[in-house]
Amino acid sequence: MELLKLLIIFAIIIGIVVLKKPLWLAALAASAACFPVYWIPVWDGLKKIGAAVGSWTTLQLLLLTYVITFLQCMIKERNGVARSQKALTDLFHNNWVTCTVAPFVVGLLPAAPAVFISGDIIDEAVGDRLTNVQKATAASFFRHIPEGFLPTYSSILIALALTGLPAGHFVLGMLPLMIMMILLGCFFLYRGRVPAKAEGEPSSHKMQDLGNFFAGLWPLIIAIVLVVAFGMNVLLSIVIVTVAYLVIGRFDFATIKPFFRQSLQIKIMANTVAIYAFKGALDATGAIGKLPEFFEKLPFPAFLIFMLICFFGAIVAGGQTMATTIVPIAFASIPGAGLPLLCLLMGAIYAGSQVSLTHVCLALSCDHFGVNLGDLIKTTIPIVACFLVLSALYYLGWLAVFG
Repeated sequence: MELLKLLIIFAIIIGIVVLKKPLWLAALAASAACFPVYWIPVWDGLKKIGAAVGSWTTLQLLLLTYVITFLQCMIKERNGVARSQKALTDLFHNNWVTCTVAPFVVGLLPAAPAVFISGDIIDEAVGDRLTNVQKATAASFFRHIPEGFLPTYSSILIALALTGLPAGHFVLGMLPLMIMMILLGCFFLYRGRVPAKAEGEPSSHKMQDLGNFFAGLWPLIIAIVLVVAFGMNVLLSIVIVTVAYLVIGRFDFATIKPFFRQSLQIKIMANTVAIYAFKGALDATGAIGKLPEFFEKLPFPAFLIFMLICFFGAIVAGGQTMATTIVPIAFASIPGAGLPLLCLLMGAIYAGSQVSLTHVCLALSCDHFGVNLGDLIKTTIPIVACFLVLSALYYLGWLAVFG
């Protein structure tokens, strides 16, 4: 019954999205439906929604959206994206590398609106060889690769803290899975559409090309260094580099004046607020804690059951919730599982987040390219389905070789 209720809620979102209606409308409709479906006391539900929407996390994301969009406008004004994209293509003479490495670098910055710059790079690199849906999928997909294995993201930090496993071992254990994910992305998105070999002759000025890549995106790269190496707050780092870019780039007020209005992305911000409202309503239902009861009845091995819980749980409630609740239960249920189980579960959590209706980055990427969220998820599903199968085989292979 609980699963049926959850399916009803998500059917509302999917139905509205399929009808090409705005995501904010779908999220708010599903939030409202949570009250009668789960018999949530109105005041309790509104408090949960208010806490989610009014949290510092939500406010910071809205501010980041504005500031990064402003920075994006300045980078475009100086042709920074085109310069970096060309430099990467000249450096490797491979379109696939350009379309994966650049978004990967952008993804080192743990800020959802960074997907805008990832999208610009993909758009510049592939031109009209991909549809807007494929561009939106690629921009979000490859930008999120670092989120799957680097201990600069909250879900991974939580899982490592709860299991007591070393971060370095986890990164090494996840590397084969992330390489698989990259190859699957290239296979499904670029094969037969974007030629691997770039046009023209390979460059003989590799250091100059590398310099041009950094020169085009240096504000973003410095922000990444400030966040990753020095632990600075993401919003503060973006504000600092934006101000620095204004000064060093010698932008006059007439040039940046339109950017103040262009950076106020009302639709994107409305989608963000609505998604967090839905997360608050979902939290009030208590539905996530009942998922294990359903999956435990399935006739599958324990590792596979927990993998499925993490995958579907991440789709519904996000990776951080699964890392906090399910990972400790899995480790308690499978004694001595260790690193291979953590890699399997975190890989499933990562895969689930890439097809989640509540994943803000997916909505931002869709808005950037003017496409429907349902189409992006439909394009991504074959990739994550193959990834889940390979992850399970990786886990079994690890146990067979190392015990």
